[in-house]
Amino acid sequence: MQIPFGQPSISFSTVCREPAQAFEQAEESPILVLYRNKPVGYIVSPAWMHRMFDELADLAITSKACSRESDVQTKSTTIRRIQLDDL
Repeated sequence: MQIPFGQPSISFSTVCREPAQAFEQAEESPILVLYRNKPVGYIVSPAWMHRMFDELADLAITSKACSRESDVQTKSTTIRRIQLDDL
């Protein structure tokens, strides 16, 4: 695996010596952790993880909605719009 050009990185030994520094750097963007100049992992902030989980959930919902839409169109059923007042 190659190290992405311009990716912020930190050595594993620095993470062990000064973990607070690594987590401070990760507030802005993910930090690539290197061990013997090879990528071994990333350190990310909780806010970044929440954004990624939200994006993954959005992708899953969109995919499911698109598949359901195509299912409805192929079954040649009538789609009826329902207003809140109808409920």
